[in-house]
Amino acid sequence: MTVSVYKTQEDFGQFIRLHFARQDIPEETVVSGMLTLKILRAALPRVMQFLRDDPVCRFTQLTDMTCVHYPDRQDCFSIVYHLLSVMMERRLRIVVSTQEDVPVPSVTGIFVNAAWYEREIREMFGVSFEGHPDLRRLLTSDDMSGFPLRRTYPAQGTERLVYDAEKRECVSVPSTDVQKRPAGVVLELDA
Repeated sequence: MTVSVYKTQEDFGQFIRLHFARQDIPEETVVSGMLTLKILRAALPRVMQFLRDDPVCRFTQLTDMTCVHYPDRQDCFSIVYHLLSVMMERRLRIVVSTQEDVPVPSVTGIFVNAAWYEREIREMFGVSFEGHPDLRRLLTSDDMSGFPLRRTYPAQGTERLVYDAEKRECVSVPSTDVQKRPAGVVLELDA
């Protein structure tokens, strides 16, 4: 295993920031022992390419990608990328913020597995990814409205799936049309 020449996370963060304009990486912090870089949305592809290809970085694995919704902020979505460099024995967190209607550049050309993460984020949060080859839904039906992981989405959801005996299939109905159980009531199934 190759050991990094940068002893602290802060030193390593400074090394990365030296390769980009100051506005491209406006913030650097260490959270729970992991270096976290806040990246300007437009600089994301360049920074990710550098992190993967630079011989000092070698972040060859995108281990996770998720989104957080902050409805009270102007840039209400934070896309969070977790990278791993096995050769350098380092982990890195990248955070990119965006507004509701502003797409984030896709990183599928750099990390192939980002395709699934980006599709899931699009479906659950409504964040779009510019340059993504296929943003079809993964987890919900095509006729579903809303984005279920946004903090503004109703806790009970907007629709329920019920069986329609006449049609002999499951159909979506607005949640107000389904009789709700009182809290704490457990349904018992006949044996």
